[in-house]
Amino acid sequence: MADPTIQTFCCHNRIRSPPAIKLMSEFDTDGYIVVCLVSSIFGIAGAVYQIWIRHEDGPSHHAVRRRRGGELTLSSQNLGRQIIVWLAVADLCASLGVFLRSALWKYIKDVLPPDSDVDDTTNVIFCAVSSAWIQYFYMCTWLWTLCYAINVRRQLSGARYALRTYHYYVWSISALLTGIGLTVLYVPDADCHNVHDMTTAYMRILPNYVMTYGPMIAVMVANPILYYQASREVDRQLLARFSQMSNTERDLMTKFKLKFSLINLVFYICWLPNLVNGIVLWTMWYSLPFPMVITVWYIMAITNPLQAFFNSLVYQRWNCRWRLRRQASTDSSAELRRRNRTSMVCNEGTPLLQAKTESPSASNLHLNQPSVDLNPKPTRSINACTLV
Repeated sequence: MADPTIQTFCCHNRIRSPPAIKLMSEFDTDGYIVVCLVSSIFGIAGAVYQIWIRHEDGPSHHAVRRRRGGELTLSSQNLGRQIIVWLAVADLCASLGVFLRSALWKYIKDVLPPDSDVDDTTNVIFCAVSSAWIQYFYMCTWLWTLCYAINVRRQLSGARYALRTYHYYVWSISALLTGIGLTVLYVPDADCHNVHDMTTAYMRILPNYVMTYGPMIAVMVANPILYYQASREVDRQLLARFSQMSNTERDLMTKFKLKFSLINLVFYICWLPNLVNGIVLWTMWYSLPFPMVITVWYIMAITNPLQAFFNSLVYQRWNCRWRLRRQASTDSSAELRRRNRTSMVCNEGTPLLQAKTESPSASNLHLNQPSVDLNPKPTRSINACTLV
């Protein structure tokens, strides 16, 4: 799991408070390590599927790249796919880190710095490096999750960033925040347990918690807002194209909202336990509810590595083939409905906006507005999963 508490366990343990002793003894048990191993294997499998196994019907490589201002750029659809792939790459690296660290703790004992005055430099270095690796790549997954939401929102507004821009911000911001937090924690002597007052604790340990939980909380707050705005924009564009909201458009909107909601739900399930753990430790350190803290730790050991597995379920096209088959079998009837759109107002299921009496040329002006690059273009049989 990725938690600043583990990184404090990597310090020299010559001076430890009773709560730290009890927590570390539970952290180094076989049961906890096995849970981490199993969940990380599922995370690795989900990331591998997302990167190398998952295949989608869509344009060819040459079709998804087009020249804009003399420069080749990814199409909107392929840009979203690339963000998902890099999210899976970061998840894969983090899950591999959890797996290797847990395997070494399982089969090579005394990996954690021992509770003695012996030289434990090797233990400290290994523990700190492995924890930093996991922390860095999980922070990258949080930022890639945010980038995907930003990309969806900007596509619907007719604008977008280049993929290299996302790369620049994700990898550099994660490195900066991880580096600052761990530098304050370990430099100069990696003796973060030697804390005699709350001022020292705030100056030495708290910055790492802030650098870790800050991006996590930012994604928890920003993503629902971005997806809500994206849903509103899809709603607006459907009304602009069709001048009314029928059962077909309502079905499309329901699927968009469900997809966005599940993406947010997965993120909350995977990382809300970490936030709860941090709040409990900082507010109840001298009277810790140990059963509760240990239960939360086991939940984190399960949900953190499983993020990659859950992402492989929600970041994909839903029912694409079924929708395309249905479209192929009802092309004639769909075309007839489109041609007689203005005469079907009374037959539509509770339209939210009555059809306008504009001429076809005037109504076509709505189609020229900047919008998301959907494939196929929005029609009565629009595919509900084309934003991924």
